[in-house]
Amino acid sequence: MEDLYSLLGVSRNASQEEIKRAYRRLAREYHPDLNRGDREAEARFKDIARAYEVLSDPQRRRRYDLYGDADISPAAERGFADFTSPFGDIFDLFFGRGRRDREWAPRRGSDLTWRLTLTLEEAFFGTERVIEVPRHRECGSCSGSGLEAGYDLDLCPACGGEGRITSTKRTAFGTFTSTSTCRRCGGRGGINTHPCPACGGEGTLFEAERIELKVPAGVDDGDRLRVPGKGEAGSGGGAPGDLYVVMEIEPHPYFERRGEDLYGRIMVSVAEAVLGTELEVELLDGKEKLKVPPGTQPGHVFVIRNKGMPMLRGGRRGDLYLELMVEIPEKPSHEEKRIFKELARLQSRNGNDRKCLVPREADGA
Repeated sequence: MEDLYSLLGVSRNASQEEIKRAYRRLAREYHPDLNRGDREAEARFKDIARAYEVLSDPQRRRRYDLYGDADISPAAERGFADFTSPFGDIFDLFFGRGRRDREWAPRRGSDLTWRLTLTLEEAFFGTERVIEVPRHRECGSCSGSGLEAGYDLDLCPACGGEGRITSTKRTAFGTFTSTSTCRRCGGRGGINTHPCPACGGEGTLFEAERIELKVPAGVDDGDRLRVPGKGEAGSGGGAPGDLYVVMEIEPHPYFERRGEDLYGRIMVSVAEAVLGTELEVELLDGKEKLKVPPGTQPGHVFVIRNKGMPMLRGGRRGDLYLELMVEIPEKPSHEEKRIFKELARLQSRNGNDRKCLVPREADGA
């Protein structure tokens, strides 16, 4: 029989990785599914499989090196199908198809959510923030494979690389066959015997990443800002998920936001309400003058157009609504009391004719 090392085209001091790579290369070349009807290629493929069966086992390889005894099990006598295992068929060998590959197909990483608290002023003008988000990211040393550089997965000895275990039980009711994921390799079909030193074979690293955010002007409470690719790392070469930053706007001491409109209140004295006045109102982006006409009643709402919040899409702004409040002195001075008494005397009416109730406004019915 031809020397096993010569069959695979490797030297006698070749590493296990070199033997594995040589076997895969030759198996692709001589696989019967690609050489249908070629008995010479089929025979060559069986010899290559025999060589790999021995040289991939450290103990059997040592015996072969010492005594030249391949100690080959009668696999050839069991039929061609056993030689193609652990690949199953030509599609598993070349294209990675099959149940094992479906289980370990690339999977996108999960999305993450981060809550960002902003002041109303930051929501008005927009802002830039740097946040530190704890997340799993792909290990740069192994590109997410979990393998040390230069190594590949070893075929799982429990399932022969299939990733699944099929068991048959005979009962009084008949024979039952069940298939389950291989516990040894977790359905991967291979064992990582050379884990990446950086990530310990996980393929990902967990750390806090600094992410720069540009928050646009006009964001509202509950709005989400999507940051692509900054979620959890994917598996099996899958893309990472996204990061969604959810806005939380702090309450403002003077303004309440309702959509793009702002609502506030202004306070004037009794005399200012009666005689009228001009106020300077401090807004989020400057000051605005407001005229209060004489005799303006408490509760009156002034509307200042285009002085509310900016809209996310579009150049216009909402409106500003200001409700008038009249300040009533809780402890008037002696002089104030004298003036109010005189005012009351001037405004006095016949007590029997005075009515306290105020007519309701028409319902419009």
